[in-house]
Amino acid sequence: MVSQAEIQEAETEIRNAEPSHELRNQVPPDQELEWVAERDLRTAWLNLILHKIKTLVVLFAAGIVAAIVALGALGFIWGLLAFLLVGLVAPAGYIAYQYYYMKNTRIEYAATDEQFIRYRDTPSTTRSESLPINRAKDAKFRQDRWDKFLDTGDILIRGLGSANNIRVKDVQEPEAVHRVIQQQIVEAEQVDDMAAAGGGVHRRNATH
Repeated sequence: MVSQAEIQEAETEIRNAEPSHELRNQVPPDQELEWVAERDLRTAWLNLILHKIKTLVVLFAAGIVAAIVALGALGFIWGLLAFLLVGLVAPAGYIAYQYYYMKNTRIEYAATDEQFIRYRDTPSTTRSESLPINRAKDAKFRQDRWDKFLDTGDILIRGLGSANNIRVKDVQEPEAVHRVIQQQIVEAEQVDDMAAAGGGVHRRNATH
């Protein structure tokens, strides 16, 4: 069980964290960063190992079948080559590609005083998503057994109406991240309530 003091210390670290240069470029000049968190790829590595073993086993078995077929039709040398290519080279290439892809993947999450941001930079795509804070409905926290083992977790920020959701996935100090997000959503709602009580129609943040 994480103590309140530990959560508060983690909050301070999150608020003081520095974004990458690429993420910084996603922030409009008239907005200020409130916090930054980076996806911990250890969970992704474990999922890759656990869920891709089946693929490796299938390729290895296919290599044996290909070797048997080639051995019967073309001889020992072709059977050996078929096994090496299908059963060993293909799995090795698959693992090498996955390693390269994940090693060069960076996923960051942040919030300014007006919006939540998810930035993803991979060898194949670069993408930025945002959700205005005043269009966020709530934030749901989740930890599975792997998350507990690695001290990571997921937070789903749900948008109002047609607004997109943002999933903050596999971040360290997830309880602190969740609390910071909740605080921002509540503060935005409080400002909106005050504006409504005063007869105003403007929200604190601009809806995109």
